[in-house]
Amino acid sequence: MKIKLALGTKLEQPYYDRVAEVCDIKKVGSLLNEGVVGEEELMEQCMGCEIIYIGSDLVTRRCLEKWKSAGLKLLGCGRGTPVNVDCQAARELNIPLVYCPGRNAQSVAEFTVGLMLALVRNIGMSCSKINDGTLLGDKVEDIYRTEGKKDVLWKNDKIFVRDIIPSGQELYGKTLGIVGFGAIGSKVGKIAKTFNMDVNVYDPFCPEKIIEEAGVKPCNLEELLINSDIITIHLPANDSTIGLIDSTWFEKMKPTSFLINTSRASVIEQKALIKALDNNQIAGAAMDVMWIEPCPKNHPLLHRDNVIITPHIAGWTYDVYLWQSRMICDEIIRYVNNQEPQLVWKK
Repeated sequence: MKIKLALGTKLEQPYYDRVAEVCDIKKVGSLLNEGVVGEEELMEQCMGCEIIYIGSDLVTRRCLEKWKSAGLKLLGCGRGTPVNVDCQAARELNIPLVYCPGRNAQSVAEFTVGLMLALVRNIGMSCSKINDGTLLGDKVEDIYRTEGKKDVLWKNDKIFVRDIIPSGQELYGKTLGIVGFGAIGSKVGKIAKTFNMDVNVYDPFCPEKIIEEAGVKPCNLEELLINSDIITIHLPANDSTIGLIDSTWFEKMKPTSFLINTSRASVIEQKALIKALDNNQIAGAAMDVMWIEPCPKNHPLLHRDNVIITPHIAGWTYDVYLWQSRMICDEIIRYVNNQEPQLVWKK
């Protein structure tokens, strides 16, 4: 008889079929119904399953107690951090909790570098001024009729792009400061090295040996703030990091430097960032996360040429679900083969 699996998170092919060979799969939670389901509904859906793999649905102590009494042996969360699970309750109830560490690390790292390029090359500003018509010429009768010139410039008697868009910069030779050298920060550093950037890292919880072995430089916070041309934030949101990036940071940063945040908006003190931009303490900022999401239409960071805001999409790629699916599949196969789980949440 196959093991009963309650699946509440995406499992892509070929991993779904591999799991289906050894498990009787029941779709539950947000995989069954769009949006996060309530406690009672989720509890009922998963009752009697030996393995439960959840996505973003909230897993309470009450759920865990009921599920364990009904035969739960392995709990999984298809996220990089199981923040929606009562981890303490899982520990106390002796329920192994496995997760998907680093599932979106490559995706977020690449997106972060994309924001770096967009900032230093004024890509966001350029697209905005194309879309609002600032950089467009008058209508023509036939857009397919060209002059056949081999050398063209975005210039006519009314518009010259170089008078409107400031000159950009190269990443080559610039100094990147990485705050937080975990799965994402370390990948950002690796990519930045291919641009021949100097990479400084501040992470008091990461051993200096690991940072140095990655070919980058460990440093203290003040050194990073003073010397970096670009600073990218890769911190979790917890009691020690919320509001950590405040006016004292911006006072030390170069007026020509840029700040990027693809972690959580709450680690930055909102008013301090707005003030730093208003007072030209920094040259610009890019963020994939906001303090309120979706971002309110009246937020003061909107409609600025030196600010790029994207709608929390850094970790949203098809490839992320492939990484996640492989990890989920591997853990389930280990369990079926009576092997110890490898990706156990221990915090």
